[in-house]
Amino acid sequence: MNSSPLTDTPQVVMFWVALLSLVAVLAFRRFAPHRPWLAMLLAIFFGPAGHLYLRGAARYVLLMYVAWVGLLVATPLPPLLSAFLLTVLSGLLMNVRLRQAAEAATPPGPGDNTPA
Repeated sequence: MNSSPLTDTPQVVMFWVALLSLVAVLAFRRFAPHRPWLAMLLAIFFGPAGHLYLRGAARYVLLMYVAWVGLLVATPLPPLLSAFLLTVLSGLLMNVRLRQAAEAATPPGPGDNTPA
């Protein structure tokens, strides 16, 4: 059997690390809201869990996990490499979400006749 440091980690430790990351992201959301640089940092460090910093994260978190399962099943990449790609995807997706939030927050100009 091939053992690696990741698979030798006890499940209890993995549970507490995942719980701690969720608590950290939600604490930042509560006590330091509306900071785009922090949203990007959390998305990079905590992956899909970092998207919980912004509201409406459920569909994006689900999308990233579906992409990760697709990487694991459809490609012969090692799990650590696919996890790294998920981190890159998380940062890119957070960039898109931040741009969409900025566009939605920008009030229309006086010559803009598009319906709101």
